[in-house]
Amino acid sequence: MKRLLVAVLAAVIALTAIACVSPEGLSFMVPSGSPALAQIYVQAEGYHDVDIVNGADPLIAAFGSGSHDVIFAPTNLGAKMIASGCAYVFAGAVVWGNYYLVSTGKTSFVLSDLEGADIIAFGPNQTSDIVLRHILASNGITASITYVDAVATAASMFAADPSLIVLTAEPSLSAIDAVVEGLQVIDLQTAYAVLHGSASYPQAGVFLKNDLDEARVERFLADLSASVAAVNDDPATAAAAAAALEFGFSEAVMTSAIPGSHLQFVFAAEARTALEAYFAILFAMNPALIGGALPGDGFYHES
Repeated sequence: MKRLLVAVLAAVIALTAIACVSPEGLSFMVPSGSPALAQIYVQAEGYHDVDIVNGADPLIAAFGSGSHDVIFAPTNLGAKMIASGCAYVFAGAVVWGNYYLVSTGKTSFVLSDLEGADIIAFGPNQTSDIVLRHILASNGITASITYVDAVATAASMFAADPSLIVLTAEPSLSAIDAVVEGLQVIDLQTAYAVLHGSASYPQAGVFLKNDLDEARVERFLADLSASVAAVNDDPATAAAAAAALEFGFSEAVMTSAIPGSHLQFVFAAEARTALEAYFAILFAMNPALIGGALPGDGFYHES
């Protein structure tokens, strides 16, 4: 009996030790495009459970239901959902701007050339539209904006008529560049940096349920940080891994898209200054874009 008890205790201790070394993985939702590129190696490892989705609707539903431990989402959408009572916190920023204007055949294609122009954009009152309108207004440029439902629709319109001026985002930009000769590009991240003296804006963030075990959180954020670093260090190898996971773009397109996606995971405390500056811009445009008020201390995860 004593030997049996010792054996049982040893087994319990061993299992406890394993659990301490390898906390249970997290479930997370990530939108397709640049945010999905950031987590390629997290998904490939299979330790955490990922759902890749299209559009904002699944993200909104996930915030409301609490269906996932972690949600990658536009930072202003996360702020709105948290302000509405969803039990999540901001863990850090992962995409620092991936928006571009494209056209062809223009004698000149710089910001000042957009005065009086017709622009095809996507996502009214979403991040893409907010950034575009802010940059135009801040440069005193008046343009006519026509909205379509999604970046894919805008890209299809551009493929049919490359003389249009169209707002796009990575990886769609790289997909367009692969088939359209003489592509002209205005980098909205550069335009933002000129206005504000900062590298870019925290476009997409990582949001955690506010009651998760910290060991699980630390493991996930460490895995994500390592994934982002590996993706940036060798885009071609990362693109091959993404293709194996059936991301929907060619390896060549994803290899090109990674640098233009401006992927960098920055923890909440370090990202706070840039986020607050960005949110102040959104608040001035329309307080409802971030839930009616600038987030307080409780918005930020303390790592």
